[in-house]
Amino acid sequence: MGENRKNLNGSKGSIETLTQMKENLEEIARNNGVNEIRFVDAEPLQPVEIYEGRQPKDLMPGAKCLIVTSVYIGGFRLPNLDLELHGNMSRLTLSGFYFNVVEPLKPLRDDLISKGFEATIYDGLLENHCIPLKPAAVKAGLGWIGKNTLLISKEYGSFQALGGVITNADLSEIYPVQKDRCGSCNFCADSCPAHAVSRGRLDRSRCLSNLLEEEDLPETIDEMKDNYFFECDICQDACPWNRKHLAAPLKTGNILPKDRENELTELFRFDTLLGMREDEYRKKILPLLTGVDLPYKLFQRNVQLAYHYKHKT
Repeated sequence: MGENRKNLNGSKGSIETLTQMKENLEEIARNNGVNEIRFVDAEPLQPVEIYEGRQPKDLMPGAKCLIVTSVYIGGFRLPNLDLELHGNMSRLTLSGFYFNVVEPLKPLRDDLISKGFEATIYDGLLENHCIPLKPAAVKAGLGWIGKNTLLISKEYGSFQALGGVITNADLSEIYPVQKDRCGSCNFCADSCPAHAVSRGRLDRSRCLSNLLEEEDLPETIDEMKDNYFFECDICQDACPWNRKHLAAPLKTGNILPKDRENELTELFRFDTLLGMREDEYRKKILPLLTGVDLPYKLFQRNVQLAYHYKHKT
C-alpha cells in the first residue's frame, strides 16, 4: 500500500503507475464481460438536492473516484417468440442484471483492495442508499437521459445495464458529456400502454413494470400489449436509437446461449405458463427474476392478463 500511495502522488512516475492501474482495471472489466468502464471524480452528482444521502461520499467519506461500468444487453432476447403463443419478459430480466451489474465488478473491487485501497460496489440492491447510476453514467460520458428516463447512447441505445465501484484511489478523469439527442421525438411516451411517460418524466406508479408487481391494478392495465408478464421493454422497443439493436444486436459476447434461448422460448409458451404449478414456477421462473420475490398468484394473474389481452375478441 505504501508503494502504491507513493507512486500515486506527484512526479512523472506516478502518472505511469496511474495509467497502468487503469489499464489493468480495464482489462479485468473486459475479461468479465463489461463493455464500458469510466473513471469520474466522487464530487456530488447533480442535482444535489435530489440525491441527498446517496452521494459518493455518503457511502465512503474518503471517496475520490466512481468507477462507472456498462454492460450491453441488446443481445438478451428471444427472437423466436410468437406473440400469439408466448408470454414475454424484459431484456434486463433475461440478462440477470435486474439490480444492476454486480458480479462482473467483484474482480475490480478485489483488485483495488489488494493494492491497499478502499473499494465498494454500489448497486440497486441498496435501494435508496445506492449511488444513482444514471447521473454517474451521464457524467462519465456514457449517454444522456432520454424522455423515458433511461440512459441512451448512440452506440448502445438504451440497452445498457449499469454498475459501479466507489474507491479512494484517485483515478478520476473528465469526459465529454453527450448531448441530449431525443429532440422532439415522443415515440416512447406514445407507445406506453399505461401512459406512464410524459414530458421526460416517468410516473412509476403507472409504469407497467411496476404495476406487474402490485396486487391492485388500475383498469388501464387492460391496455397492456406485447405479452409482458414481468418487466417491460415497450418504450425501449419504440425508441429510434434502439432500431439497429432490434434488427441485429451488437456482437459483444453478452447474449443468451442458443440452448438457453431455445429452453426459454419453450418455457414461455402460454400453454406452459398457464398450466404451471407453484413448485414449477419457483424452480423455473422465479430464479429468472434475480432477487424479486414475485408471488405465484401475481405471476398467474400477469400471464392470464397477457394471454387474454392477446386473444380477446
